[in-house]
Amino acid sequence: MAGNPVAIADTPFSRVVNESQLKQVMPAAERFSPKAGTPPVFTAYATDPASGSDVIIGYVFQTSDLPPEETGFSSTIDVLVGLTVDATVTAIKVLDYNESFLSSRGDFLSIPPFQEQFRRKPLSDPFRVGRDIDGVSRATITSWATSRGVYNAARRVAQAYLTGSGFSAAADAAGNARAHLAPLSWEDMTAQGLVQVMTARLPDDTALTLSFAYMGNEVLGELLVGNDYYSRAERDASSRFDEGKLMLVGIGGNASDPFRQERFSIQQGDAVYPMPRRRTVYAGSADQGKIAGQANFAVAMILDPTLDLSQPFTVLYDPQNSQPPYSVDIQIQGIPLDLALGREIRAPGDPALDEMMQSSVGGLLTDINWTRVLPLLIIFTLVMAAFLRKDARLRWITLGLTLVYLGFINGGFLSVSHITNTINLGPSMLFSDLPLWMIVVFTLITTLIWGRVFCSSLCPFGALQDIITRIVPRRWQKTVPAYIHDKALYLKYALLALIIVMALVRSDISIFQYFEPFGTLFFYSTSMVLWTILVLILLASAVVKRFYCRYVCPLGAALGVMSLISLRRIKRVPQCSVCKVCEHACPTGAIRNEQIDFKECVRCDICESKLITQAGVCRHSVESLTSRGVQLLPVSQLG
Repeated sequence: MAGNPVAIADTPFSRVVNESQLKQVMPAAERFSPKAGTPPVFTAYATDPASGSDVIIGYVFQTSDLPPEETGFSSTIDVLVGLTVDATVTAIKVLDYNESFLSSRGDFLSIPPFQEQFRRKPLSDPFRVGRDIDGVSRATITSWATSRGVYNAARRVAQAYLTGSGFSAAADAAGNARAHLAPLSWEDMTAQGLVQVMTARLPDDTALTLSFAYMGNEVLGELLVGNDYYSRAERDASSRFDEGKLMLVGIGGNASDPFRQERFSIQQGDAVYPMPRRRTVYAGSADQGKIAGQANFAVAMILDPTLDLSQPFTVLYDPQNSQPPYSVDIQIQGIPLDLALGREIRAPGDPALDEMMQSSVGGLLTDINWTRVLPLLIIFTLVMAAFLRKDARLRWITLGLTLVYLGFINGGFLSVSHITNTINLGPSMLFSDLPLWMIVVFTLITTLIWGRVFCSSLCPFGALQDIITRIVPRRWQKTVPAYIHDKALYLKYALLALIIVMALVRSDISIFQYFEPFGTLFFYSTSMVLWTILVLILLASAVVKRFYCRYVCPLGAALGVMSLISLRRIKRVPQCSVCKVCEHACPTGAIRNEQIDFKECVRCDICESKLITQAGVCRHSVESLTSRGVQLLPVSQLG
């Protein structure tokens, strides 16, 4: 009886186990059910002395039934695990592995000292080799894979079957985190401040691009670099230090001087944390997870455990070539900060969303990063001063600051992805980053009052197009025939609809990056397809003023729809009905005779300035024109 097999046929990749093996890992059990359930387990029963009836005392499972499995030095390792109803591992038994060391060292995982460490081990322990688990000598990778395989599988069983153990809540938190972060692209995370970028420009005009993201949780690791690379980085980190969370570093660019991890240091307040080579581990070739295509390869810094993750800190990189160190200010925020601090994570659609938003706003106003907020306030002030005063010189200064700061330095501009993410995740995502919230509020208010002021002066890609128009010889610039322009302008509205529909029906697929080339430029994408799209749009913009704004920009389309209800419109006078000056000067083709298509107008001030300076027919009075027989439309018929 003791040797009867009890595995069933619906788990073909599991090694068949018998009752004696089940008893080895759950000795208190009197009988076991067949393997069943999701995930599949053997339910262990014993007789309750008080009632005389059978009660469940735990579950036995195989790690091979709960993929993805941890990989040892050569292969996966199948382990039989017992777990009591109070979330304690009773014992483990290694069933099968095929490591290359077997031929020379024998069955080294079956030695009692290693497996005995798991006997009566609470699942609340970290299960880390080098911390609470002693690995097998010269088999650290295999020991790690066994420990993590047991831990990960046991947690999933606890989450599924031990509803009162607290692991169900942990599963909910992980699920909520994935629900929020999975739809985000790398560009989204950068725009929201979850990824910070440092660009070190070297004297020979080459550049080293370093991208930083907190990765101190397996949910973040899986999303950012993929499960395999994260597991390896975590394993290597644990073998070197007892404590310390991981900070992902993506390495890109074309620097002639190779990246050196020992050139890193971290500063928080008066404390400086050096980053010797052993505090950096390999984190993959940037071909999995959200970092795929965004870097050449990745490493992970092992943060000092005394670093306060709730407070800002600065990462410095010393090029050691007589240049001062490059630096980037990092504030872990949003869901990564919730995971780092063990705080509650709200799911999208949570009924307590209003309360969360209120607390988020409170946090925004108490934890202000003035190095990011102050430049935005300055730019907002310049935008409004140039707009209200119709000051062309001040507007060009503002455009330059917008392009350099919001584009290349901060990367905090708006994107249609903010619309799709709000659809998928709710408005709470906007309240995790004060600068983003400021730009959103400024854009909404100005659009509702005056129209697309954002497109005119706060969009770095719009600024780039205006600069291109300024420097390209006029003889190269062409006017799109009206019959083509009038149809082509609706392309951007179709693209907006496509992106929104995709966000609603397939939130796991991101397509907006193909229609927003500024992300390619300002985030230094490594995709040749995206760079080709960018180059083509810039070439078109050199020939046709604001080509991208006219025909392609989905965010401009969204703001265009909103501007249809704007309160303040551009003034028209009777002379406009017989004048073409503003029509010819309009960079988006929004003016036709006296009519202005306000959804296409970007409030660039050109036509208003011409009206103020009377640069067209408006230099003549209505009386003088009508006395010469010129037919003017009344003001009531002007657009």
